[in-house]
Amino acid sequence: MLIAVALGFAFRGELFFLVITPAADFADFQAPAMPDYAMPESWAALPDRQDGADIIPERAEFSDNQKLAAADVFFVHPTTHLTRDGWNAAMDNDALNLRTDLGSMRYQASIFNGCCRVYAPRYRQAALAAFISSKENGLPALELAYADVKAAFEYYLAHYNQGRPFILAGHSQGTRHAARLLAEEIEGKPHHGRMIAAYLVGYPARLSADGRPFAKTDMCRGAADTGCVVSWNTALEGADTGKFRSRVDLSAGLPEVQRLARGEQICINPLNWSGSGKASAEAHSGAIAFIPDRDKPVGPLLTHLISARCEGGYLMISNPGKGFQKLVFPPGNYHFYDYNLFYMNLRENAAARTDAWLQHSQATVN
Repeated sequence: MLIAVALGFAFRGELFFLVITPAADFADFQAPAMPDYAMPESWAALPDRQDGADIIPERAEFSDNQKLAAADVFFVHPTTHLTRDGWNAAMDNDALNLRTDLGSMRYQASIFNGCCRVYAPRYRQAALAAFISSKENGLPALELAYADVKAAFEYYLAHYNQGRPFILAGHSQGTRHAARLLAEEIEGKPHHGRMIAAYLVGYPARLSADGRPFAKTDMCRGAADTGCVVSWNTALEGADTGKFRSRVDLSAGLPEVQRLARGEQICINPLNWSGSGKASAEAHSGAIAFIPDRDKPVGPLLTHLISARCEGGYLMISNPGKGFQKLVFPPGNYHFYDYNLFYMNLRENAAARTDAWLQHSQATVN
C-alpha cells in the first residue's frame, strides 16, 4: 500500500493511470477462480480462529469479546489490489491477502471484536484502476467483485448467522459492495430487522429526494439509533473538498443505487454521532497509527488527538500530526484513515448500538 501511494505522488495524471491499469481490457481478462465460502481460507476473518480481526491495541484496557458476543459483524474490506495484475484479484494471491490482513483486518475489522463476532470475506476485488477506468472495464470488474460479496453474505446468513443481530460494515470498495447489499439483499428481507446498523464509511452515500440514503433505511441521527446508516469521508480542515467530489462524481465505480440522486453526501461525525456541530478533541476516544510490520503490536491508542465537524458532506478534522501523514493522498484527503483515526469512538459506538438493539429486542419480547 505504501509503495502504491508513493507511486501516486511520483507519477501524476495519465502516467499514474497507466502504471496501475491492466494492459488488457476486461473483455479479454480471464477471471480468477470463484471462491468457495465453505472453505475457511475464503475468509479474511472468522470468529473461531486466530486472525487479524482479533487484535487488541497495545496497552488497551479491553479484550477480544468474540466468544461471548451476542451479535455479528459482516465486514467488507477495502481495495488492496493495487497493481495492474488483472482487473480482479485472485483469491490465492498471498501478497495481496497479507496486505488485507495487516491493514484492514488489524486496523478496521478488529474495531468490532468487542461487540460482535467478526466475519470478513475475501473476494475477487476489483483493481484500483476500476474506479478511474472506463465503464467497459471498471464496472464489469466491480460487478464480479460484488457477486462474490453477495455470495459470501448469503453463505454467512445460511451457515453462520443463526438468527443473530448483525452489523454491516465496510470501507472504500468494501462500502460500495456493502451499500449494494443493503439495497438489494437486506432491505425488505426478514433479516433487515436484525441489522443493528450499517457503517458505510469511505465511500459517498447520498440522500435521495425523500431525505433517505436508501429506500427503507434512514441515516442514524443519534449515538444509540439502530437499523440505520452511518457514513463519513475524512478530510483535513482547509482542504479543497471540491476536487475530491469532482473525482468521485466522475468515477465509474459509483453504485447505481447512489447514482439515482445527486443529493447531499451524508456525513455523520463519529465524535458526536451527529450531522451537525463541531466536536472538540476532548470527545476523541482514541486512534491507532498504521504499523505495517506484522511482528510489532498495534497501537497504542492516541487519545484527544483531533476535533471534527461535518461540512459540505465531508468530515473535516484538525491535523492529527505524526503517524497519520504517509497515506494522505491526494493532499488533504484522509481516506486511508477513515477508520483508525476513530478506532475507539467506533468501538464504543458499535457496542452501544448493539446494546440498544438487544435491549429493545428484549423489551419487545417481554
